[in-house]
Amino acid sequence: MSEKKRILIFIDWFLPGYKAGGPIRSTVNIIEQLFEDFDFYIVTSDRDLGDESPYKNIITNKTEDNGKYKVVYLSPENQNKKTCLKLFEEIKPDKVYFNSLFSVKFTLLPLYFIKKRMPADSIILAPRGMLGNEALELKKIKKNIFLKLGKLSGLFSGILWHATTSDEAGDIKKVFTGAKVVIAENIPQPPPAYSQKEKKDVTKFIFISRISKKKNILYAIKILNKLKTGSSIIFDIFGPAEDKNYEQICKTEAESSSGNISVNFKGEIAHNNVIKTLKNYHFFLFPTLHENYGHAVFEAFSAGCPVIISDKTPWKNLEEKKIGWDINLQDKDKFRKVIQKCIDMTQEEYDKMSLNAFNFAKNSSANSKSVKQTKNLFEL
Repeated sequence: MSEKKRILIFIDWFLPGYKAGGPIRSTVNIIEQLFEDFDFYIVTSDRDLGDESPYKNIITNKTEDNGKYKVVYLSPENQNKKTCLKLFEEIKPDKVYFNSLFSVKFTLLPLYFIKKRMPADSIILAPRGMLGNEALELKKIKKNIFLKLGKLSGLFSGILWHATTSDEAGDIKKVFTGAKVVIAENIPQPPPAYSQKEKKDVTKFIFISRISKKKNILYAIKILNKLKTGSSIIFDIFGPAEDKNYEQICKTEAESSSGNISVNFKGEIAHNNVIKTLKNYHFFLFPTLHENYGHAVFEAFSAGCPVIISDKTPWKNLEEKKIGWDINLQDKDKFRKVIQKCIDMTQEEYDKMSLNAFNFAKNSSANSKSVKQTKNLFEL
């Protein structure tokens, strides 16, 4: 039996962290499905996004064996060239996988030195939607300077790019002409058992993600505030504040909501509580500016929670599938009409839509296409 290939993964945040959202889930799902085929080594930071203190019950700067993967949690002072090269020499990976484009300590620094020590086509970079037009508009000047310098230095030349959709592959090739791109869809997590939920006197909407301009939570609150309805509505917002100033703007807008509309900021939520929490709500409201995948959208389906999202994600034609709506952000009137339709929905209508959403998640997770694609990515 041949020895398993060693895959060295650099990622800014990893388990037990959860605040960085999608990239952590994408990596965990890869490992869960492929740990029997590959030896995974994770190099990550010793604390969650925005935290000043390390995780509890971990050993920093030493390799821990989790069974399905080995992980090294680096303290800030050890996130440097010397440590990266030491780990690279110890692990002797067959492939190196970077989980971000703009991370200085967990992509740019190790990529620069590792590229000199192994073939460029053994290096894989997953930009995680960071090259989408809407994503590039945020902090535009800094990103443009970074990309120009990256091209001039040849830092990204010859490497393999991991796109999770054909749209993302197009985004990569638009910025890096001639880039070698492999499409491997995100691996979804199987949903738990289905459970019905009562839709009676109040319609409950939920948002779960980081509170930032990209996630567009202010847009959602303003849409709700423009509704002309006397029905009771709850809109609960879960997630860490990535941008404190933006969060305050959102809270100020929420304070102007009418008495029948309750907008509540519920704070952070650990990933193992996400689906359990979603099961307490009727609809997932998420007018994001851009998502490479949108794990929270899939988790909403898994909880039998139909979605109202923007058309800036890979989740398309949801109305045809009777599992939600994907709406152009310019069409605010459509957003309002859909939300009103959700409020007016009978229990019978809602039950059908909720079960459709759950079955969609169940059938999607049973499809092994994404697993085969990701396995192929590491075997190239």
